Amino acid sequence: MPSGCTLTLTATDRSSASSYRTKNATHTWAIAQVGNIVEKLGIDCEYRRVPGYEISQYPRGDAKHDKDLEQLKTEAELASQLGVHAAFQPDLEVGGWLADRPDQRGGAVFQNQAAFHPPKYLIGILEWLKKQDNFECYTNTRVTSVDDDKNKPAANSLSSPGSATTAPTAFALRIPKGTVEDCFVYDSAKEHKYVRLTRCDDENDYLVVGGCDHEVGHEAPDDGRFEELETWARERFPVKDGGADYRWSGQIQEPVDYMAYIGKNQGNECVYIVTGDSGNGLTHGVIAGRLIADEIDGVTNSWATLYSPKRVASVLSSAGSVLTHGLKINAQYKRHLQSDLQDIEDLLPGEGGVLNSKTSKPVAVYRDESGKVSRMSAQCPHLKGVVCWNAVEKSFDCPVHGSRFSNEGVCVMGPAKANLTAVE
Repeated sequence: MPSGCTLTLTATDRSSASSYRTKNATHTWAIAQVGNIVEKLGIDCEYRRVPGYEISQYPRGDAKHDKDLEQLKTEAELASQLGVHAAFQPDLEVGGWLADRPDQRGGAVFQNQAAFHPPKYLIGILEWLKKQDNFECYTNTRVTSVDDDKNKPAANSLSSPGSATTAPTAFALRIPKGTVEDCFVYDSAKEHKYVRLTRCDDENDYLVVGGCDHEVGHEAPDDGRFEELETWARERFPVKDGGADYRWSGQIQEPVDYMAYIGKNQGNECVYIVTGDSGNGLTHGVIAGRLIADEIDGVTNSWATLYSPKRVASVLSSAGSVLTHGLKINAQYKRHLQSDLQDIEDLLPGEGGVLNSKTSKPVAVYRDESGKVSRMSAQCPHLKGVVCWNAVEKSFDCPVHGSRFSNEGVCVMGPAKANLTAVE
């Protein structure tokens, strides 16, 4: 994914003013810490500070536009009171927005955001770490169990309690270099659209456009979302002719209280988790590096309570959302009675689906470009949800907690720890 780090703090978070200030302080520290590391280690990862703009989803002239701007003004004022560098600008214009297109001027401005290229940043850190004593890095290694020994602290990634797994769609389009302002843009829609820039080549930048989030496995990511996003982008920005160079469908965990879980896992002595990132995984990863290290070393950290996996109050305050999500999850088990295919021969090369004869367990089937067919159990090893075919990523995704498997059944994203079982 060619996009960079994003941090947008809004005053509508379901947390107290104190919690919000702490959240702001942690994210502000994290993006500054990345900048410090980049400078100290000399990592070329496109790190820079940019403004974030939150605009109305409606054009001027629409009564909903004025209502949106009032809400954005209130949000910016509250955020400013809580320590965020935010302000409302009634005539805000995004540099490079086409003049004769939908007029969505006005919005909230969040200063001192940051962007960087994640793989380049991580490679730079790894190059430095390899030179340090006692550093070990394990790749192509799956953790299936942990020896819960106090003398062997371990990190892990789990699905967050009471969370929903959502899938944003995104793609990268070419624009002439320097024609669009380097910034983050978000609109106010619940299933919002966003824009940011990253390098392409000497003549072009990539306009990365994303949004239209949906729950994993509940809807198809290719169900008109890419077309909607591309049309939206071309109506507003100087996009070059031709299709997208890249497109993808990601996954993010959304805790019910919109706060990540970072720290010692409940019921364990040496397992530390980082999950529930709500799309802010890059900044949370930096925060986790400090919180977990402090917890292992026995250092008191004032941020720990906010992100604690053991917290109760903020989760209980969202009990209604937890119940609603639980009902949605339980409804997904109806796929044990559904079939995507009538016959394997219906599959075209490069396609997959679930075959359920109703006389046996459901089977996930994929036909590769050469015509070879792979058959696997369609039951996710985590909690036995029946996977769904994702035509964008060519993967099988579980609608219960978002586990993702390759078209050959290899687990590429948890919380499942094992592959889909091959069947004859």
